[in-house]
Amino acid sequence: MALGLALVLASCGDGKSADSGSGGAKSEIIAIAADPLEYINPLNENGSPGIQVAMAMFAPLVTTDPNTGKLLNVMADSVTPDKTSQTWTIKLKPGNTFQNGQPLTAKDYVDSWNMTAEGSNAWKNNGFFSKIEGYDAMNPPTPDGATPKPTSVKALSGLKQVDDLTFTVKLKVPFSQFGLTLQYLGLAPLPEEVRKNPDAYKRKPIGNGPYKLAADWNAGDDIKLAKWDGYKGPNPPEADSITYRFIPNADTAYNEFLAGNVDFVDVPSTKVKSFKTDAPDQWVTSVSSGANYLVIPAWDARYKNPKLRHAFSMAIDRKAFADLVGLAEPAKGLVAPDMAGYRADACKYCDFDPTKAKQLLQEAGGFSGSVNINYNTTSATGQIFAEAIGNMLRQNLGLDVKYTGKQGSEITDLADNRKLDGLRFSGWGHDYPSIEDYLTPMFKSNGDANFSGYNNPALDAVLAKGDAEPDPEKAIAIYQQAEDIALEDMPLIPLYTKSNAYLHSNKIEPRVSKYTGVSALYATFK
Repeated sequence: MALGLALVLASCGDGKSADSGSGGAKSEIIAIAADPLEYINPLNENGSPGIQVAMAMFAPLVTTDPNTGKLLNVMADSVTPDKTSQTWTIKLKPGNTFQNGQPLTAKDYVDSWNMTAEGSNAWKNNGFFSKIEGYDAMNPPTPDGATPKPTSVKALSGLKQVDDLTFTVKLKVPFSQFGLTLQYLGLAPLPEEVRKNPDAYKRKPIGNGPYKLAADWNAGDDIKLAKWDGYKGPNPPEADSITYRFIPNADTAYNEFLAGNVDFVDVPSTKVKSFKTDAPDQWVTSVSSGANYLVIPAWDARYKNPKLRHAFSMAIDRKAFADLVGLAEPAKGLVAPDMAGYRADACKYCDFDPTKAKQLLQEAGGFSGSVNINYNTTSATGQIFAEAIGNMLRQNLGLDVKYTGKQGSEITDLADNRKLDGLRFSGWGHDYPSIEDYLTPMFKSNGDANFSGYNNPALDAVLAKGDAEPDPEKAIAIYQQAEDIALEDMPLIPLYTKSNAYLHSNKIEPRVSKYTGVSALYATFK
C-alpha cells in the first residue's frame, strides 16, 4: 500500500520507556515491518517501505504544510497554471544541489521524468506521467501484464526546459489537480550520474533531501542515514542520524520496541487490544487516510459478471471483520473518510445481506471451481484475515474456498503479470490530498495501482471530465460519478478503514499533524 497521510485521532503523553539503544541524543531507529528493500529509487517505487526511506533522502517540489494544511514550496519557487490548467510552469528555487554536489536544475526533472515515462523501462511510477502530452508515443498498446517495447520516442513532447531553473508541463487535457500532485515523491529528480546508469545506484542513491547514506548498504542491512548539511528546504527534521531497520514480521518488530531496541514502530493488528497497556504513555493513534479492499482479478473470466462480485461483497459481514482487524470501521465506499468528497454510503452493495447475496450469485450463474484467497505469510494476521473472509463466502454463498500463502512481494509480482490465481487483499493511501488520487491510480485503465487489471473506457472518460473541471467543488461531484461507476463494476470490494497506532520511545515525540499525520522522521527530541 502506498504511504498515505494519516489524520490524528488522539495522542499520548509523557512516560517512561526502555533505552532505545540508538546511539545518540539526536539519533533514532525506526522499525519498518517489511522485507528489506532491494533498492531506493522513488521514481520506481510506490510501496510504503520504500517511500518511507525516500522521504528522508529526496525532497519534493511542494508539500503539505503540517501546520496549515496548505501547499508549501520545497524545491519549487513557484508553480503556475495557465487559464485552462493545461500548461503549468514550474520554477525552481536557486542554489539547491544533489548530495553529490551537482546543481539541481530543470533539466534534472525533465530527464528524470522522461526516463520514468518511457514504458520499456517498466518503472513503477510510469503511469503518473500519463496525463502529459506525448506519453502515448512512449507507451504503445501492450498486452495486459507485458512490458512495452522500446520506441524511437524518448521524451515527452509536453515537457520543455525553459532555462536552468524553469520548465513547463503541457498536459493532454486540463487538470486542475496537477499542482497537488507535485508533492508526490514519484516525481523526484535523479542526478545525471544516476540517470546514466540507474542500476549501478540501486544501493547507493543520491538524493536532494535532508538525509544521505551514512554507510555502505548491502542486501539485508539496516539503512543508516546522516543529516545532509546541503539541504535548504523548509522545516528540516531534527534528528542528526536515522536508522531504518527492516523486520519482516510485524510482531517481532513490536517486540523489538518493547525490548528497547528501536524508537518507533507501527502497532500490528495482533496488538491493537494490548498496545496501550504494553507501552503506557508511549503510543499515538491516528485515523488512517486510506482504505482496504479485496481485489477481484479481472483477468479471470470466472469473476467477469458484476453480479457475482456484488454477491461476494454482500456476503461479507464488514462489522465483524472490522472488529477482527481492530481499530477499524466498515468501508462503504472507495475513498478515505477524511477526503473532501467522501460519502458514507456510496456503495449500495456493501451492506451485509446473505439472502440477497445468494440471489445475486444465482443470477450470475454461480461460480465454477474453488475461490482461492491469497495472503501474505510475513503478516501475523494474513492467514487469519483470509480465513475470516473465506468462511463468510463459504457459509453465506456455499462456495468452496482454499487459501494460498506467499510472501507479499511474490503476490504482487504475480498480480502485476496477471498470473495470480484468485483474490488478494490490498490497501491504498493517497499520495496527495484529493479524491482523484483514490480513483485514477486504482481504476483508470493505465493506473499505477490498478491492482485488478480493471478497464472501463466510460470511467476513464468521467475521470478526464473531472480533471478538466477547474472549479474544485464541481470537480469533486464529477469524481464521485467515477466512484459510482467503479462501485457498480466493483473490481475492488471495499472492506474497512482503520486507525493506525504507533509506539515511540521516551526520548522522542513524533510529529503529529491533522494535515500530515504521524511522522517519526520529523520527531522532536526531549
